[in-house]
Amino acid sequence: MFDIGEINRLTPLQYVCRGAYFGLVSLVILPGSALAVRYLLASPWDALYILPVAFLATSLGANTACHMYFTHRSFTAARWFHVVLAFLATILCQDSIIQWVANHKRHHRHVDVVDKDPHTPWQFGMQKWKAATVGVLWASAGWKFSSTLTSKKFYAKQLMDDSVIRWFDRHFVFISLSVMAFPAVIGWMIGGLPLALKWFAYFSALRVFIGYFFTEFVVNGLCHVFGSKKFDVRGRSTNLMFMAPLTLGATLHHNHHAFPRVLSPAIDGELDTMQIFYWLLKKIKCIVVTENPSEEEILAKRLS
Repeated sequence: MFDIGEINRLTPLQYVCRGAYFGLVSLVILPGSALAVRYLLASPWDALYILPVAFLATSLGANTACHMYFTHRSFTAARWFHVVLAFLATILCQDSIIQWVANHKRHHRHVDVVDKDPHTPWQFGMQKWKAATVGVLWASAGWKFSSTLTSKKFYAKQLMDDSVIRWFDRHFVFISLSVMAFPAVIGWMIGGLPLALKWFAYFSALRVFIGYFFTEFVVNGLCHVFGSKKFDVRGRSTNLMFMAPLTLGATLHHNHHAFPRVLSPAIDGELDTMQIFYWLLKKIKCIVVTENPSEEEILAKRLS
């Protein structure tokens, strides 16, 4: 059973509005991303600037902002950078900031517990084939259309007291959809319809699709079904080591569940390319990082 106030049941209107938003985003980013692939096949050199932008925006918005900063408080940030992170988190189109944080805190509290973890791939049973098929689909997208919603007040009251975050949270739909439309508008003004379509496909659809693919499909789904484990943790989180460079360290997910507040999950010296960017942010005094776990703390959690 949930604690009192831990989840809320959506009204029919709230359910329709929430479903309409995520349905619209899906209808836009899927064909838009397919169009982006066509453009990249025709002009492969575009990948040199498109993919780094998309991957860095995803990592900063999802893993750095929503995940490690707003949820786990792995670092403190300068006030102006606090606002930047709030903006990057909002344009992911994955949920409002406070709702994202509430969902993730509930995930950690009830990790892989059926009907309690909002997006466990083990929702439909403990058979691995179910988790790897319908379970991964549930963890990727299905859970967004649940009739219940994690309570912001229960899990993220601290963020609700922050006026900046509350503003971004309240205007989530307008901001996220406006930023999706912005590249197309600028492209239209510069080069007409062809450039509008190209820039929308590259800087809106593909960017949002990459964020969903790695955050929802890979981390929420695959990183709780396949991969390796080396720490004593609750739940079924895993590391997908071979994908760590591609996901900027995000698939070291088992390490994260072992040490949730550590900014970089590269506990044993694994490859996490975001460490370079975090070093730069520390140097220019954008962030102050909390301490890493000691060797004794790591050893205490390591599986024999």
